Amino acid sequence: MPRRLRPLACAAFAAALLTVPTGASAAPAHSSTWATQMQFTDNSGQPWSTDAFTELKNDGMNTVEVNMAWNTLEPSRGTFNFTVLDTELANAAAVGLKVVPIFWQSVWGGNPASWITSHELTDTGAVGNSPEWWNQADQQEYFNYVTSTVKHIQHSAGYGGAILNYGWLDAQWHEPSGIGGYGPADVAKFHQWLPTRYGTIARFNQRYHTTFASFDDVPAAKIADPLFPVFQAFRLWSVEDTYGRLTAAVRRISNGPLFYYYGGHLGNARDYGNLPDIFMRLARKYRVTEIEDAADSTGLSVLFGSLARSYGVPLMQEWTARDSGLAPEAAQWLVHYGFSMPAGAGEDFFIHDGTDKDKIGFPIYTKWLPHLKSINGSYPQQPVAVYVSFAAAHGDPAGGDLGAVENQLAGIWSRTQTGFTVVTDEEVAHHVVDLAKFKAVLPVNGTDSYLQSYAARGGHVLTSDSQLSTYSKPYATITAAHLIETVPTVAPDKKSAQIMIAEVNQFYDYNGSITANFAGLGMKPGKYHLVDADTGAAIPQKAVTGGVCAPAQMTGADMKEWDLVPGAAPSGTPVPAVCPITGTGSTTVSNTIGESPNGLQLLLIGNTGLGHDGNLRTVTVDGQQAVATWTAQESQAGCGCANAYMQMDPGSQVARASHVDVTVNYWAAPGQGFQVQYDGAGGAYENGPTVTSPGTGQWVTATVHLTDASFDELQNEAADLRLQATDAAQPLTIHSVSLSVGAS
Repeated sequence: MPRRLRPLACAAFAAALLTVPTGASAAPAHSSTWATQMQFTDNSGQPWSTDAFTELKNDGMNTVEVNMAWNTLEPSRGTFNFTVLDTELANAAAVGLKVVPIFWQSVWGGNPASWITSHELTDTGAVGNSPEWWNQADQQEYFNYVTSTVKHIQHSAGYGGAILNYGWLDAQWHEPSGIGGYGPADVAKFHQWLPTRYGTIARFNQRYHTTFASFDDVPAAKIADPLFPVFQAFRLWSVEDTYGRLTAAVRRISNGPLFYYYGGHLGNARDYGNLPDIFMRLARKYRVTEIEDAADSTGLSVLFGSLARSYGVPLMQEWTARDSGLAPEAAQWLVHYGFSMPAGAGEDFFIHDGTDKDKIGFPIYTKWLPHLKSINGSYPQQPVAVYVSFAAAHGDPAGGDLGAVENQLAGIWSRTQTGFTVVTDEEVAHHVVDLAKFKAVLPVNGTDSYLQSYAARGGHVLTSDSQLSTYSKPYATITAAHLIETVPTVAPDKKSAQIMIAEVNQFYDYNGSITANFAGLGMKPGKYHLVDADTGAAIPQKAVTGGVCAPAQMTGADMKEWDLVPGAAPSGTPVPAVCPITGTGSTTVSNTIGESPNGLQLLLIGNTGLGHDGNLRTVTVDGQQAVATWTAQESQAGCGCANAYMQMDPGSQVARASHVDVTVNYWAAPGQGFQVQYDGAGGAYENGPTVTSPGTGQWVTATVHLTDASFDELQNEAADLRLQATDAAQPLTIHSVSLSVGAS
């Protein structure tokens, strides 16, 4: 879907809507949907033809998702024109495809209808683009549009279900000028909601140490206000209530497939109201398939795979492309499909429109489809959990930071290659998951009362992912993380496994090995060997203690499927001299502008996107080629800062070192210097030494020493470190950077 990135005390508010049985894990029976998203009409404004659908059918699709245009379908209140939609359904059915309409309430592609005139207000006082959420008349008009359309098309042979959304696309309360929910109708509904939550104003005053005369006096608080958690509870309740009523209305007229999008990222949960568990609870209740947007995010995919298994909800995945590294990114999205098993319900390509990411990513999707369709079994599970608190999404100022959680989950998985379960505080609060089932739990963004109770009952609360190995076994051992991703699926009888492998780095190749560890996979005792899924032939391999090892050489976007099958490798199978391959790598990586990078990439050179704090432009200063940061005024980054982001070769010794020397050749402008902020023991943006410019207006070199580096690509753009300009009002100009293994 359109990408909208921005960097529990009240957890039980929706318990009345749904009670999920403890330990629910088996996904309901479902058919898989292999889809691509399309605009409502073709480039000429005509219905999609049978020829267009035939092409998609031949590509392996069984479903086409069509972005609905409310204004076209209902040009005036109560007057519908289904001519285009009916034609598309008939054309799709003629070639054996299903059409799934995507219902948008606002913002994109003819939504909302032009006669919907209300507008959301944001916390900044700006007029938003979405209709006012709680304008009852407009809300009912949208419900009527959705149900009338579904009622009209549900018996068509081409009908494949519906995707339901409300608010700003699939980001609920998001608005570019702030967060929504502050319109007059919203505030009026808030005041009606308060007594249903607190009973009396006296009880409210006692809880929050206030002196309001009535609920009408309680403010619709903003993020920095003490009462923001109260208003945030209302906003989250609004999402669950509205989606629930909309879905129930559709379910009353149709038993066909229904889908939700999860848009945005975990760090958006407070602003967007896109709490993952809200959609999982509703999906479980109304038999809805969840679609995980941005499934190229490793952390998001690990989380959603766990949620789908716990809630018993079918899960599809969608790729929403960034602007660079499109081929490796597409491969990363597809290899993540195994995370969802056995709840995997298909894939969704956004969007088949002829743009670069379509030209690059769609062929990778269609080529890999036969492998995805063949996956059968479950992602391996070990008796350990990684715990995420969404207290911050509820407005709790003491809640753990959510902005880094996705990258943290990705880092833990990449380092350990362990089939851990991600558990949220919402799951525990709603009795979906009992922490007692796990031997150990690792919190990523703070502890809470649930973890304290778990520890009091004898559970092990970990402080580092390195401790996971005490309680679990990795399913794979690789030479270097962040170059390849391996996602296995183990057959129900635990006597075979499919291992999907993708090279996911756009800069560096993988030259190493992969060891499949039988215990970590959960295989039945016995001998096994690896075969290439495409040929069925055994690959070069070596039996090692508890597993089997095979060399792997892969470049960006390469994909493989290795199958682990019973029995020893056939006689004559080549045995590599060295396996596992531990790798050594370079002790120095560098980047000099104007020369080929040597294991170090300066990121976002030439990037022009507003709002990004790492844009770099190429310049020539005093005859020397260089890059310069955009000023904060130029970039309009919310942090008011300017940075040069860097990623190093994960296969280098530098990437694995804790003591690292960073040498920078930069232009010594007066008042300009930099601080090295790096992925270290203290977090993704640990503050390193600061360099102060001598202000001489010439090229100078400075070296700083880092003592506790832990490079894991956890910064923006999967960077390992960045140089933050001292003065963001002027460029920081850099000619070269080098990193070397330093003395401990």
